[in-house]
Amino acid sequence: MKKKKPLPVRKVKCATCPYREGGYVEVQDLLSERALKEGTPICHSTGGPQAVVPNNLPSAACRGARDLQLQFFCAIGFLSEPTDAAWAAKAKELRL
Repeated sequence: MKKKKPLPVRKVKCATCPYREGGYVEVQDLLSERALKEGTPICHSTGGPQAVVPNNLPSAACRGARDLQLQFFCAIGFLSEPTDAAWAAKAKELRL
């Protein structure tokens, strides 16, 4: 069975990011729950014709949700620091 590659994470929060002032903050609680219980939500400003505003951007994981995950996993001691590098190191350690 071929291993599925994770979506790349956006480098910055998009203009509609629920974790950005002026973004779609009304869905922040829902996305936070998903990010901590299910997995990293996709950024809805990416994904081509299915995006909030249709575009040609490839799908990507939500930067704001990833930042929340990094903070949480660091706070509980799962990650050594709240960074993408620490996330990648833990994924490698766990052979994910």
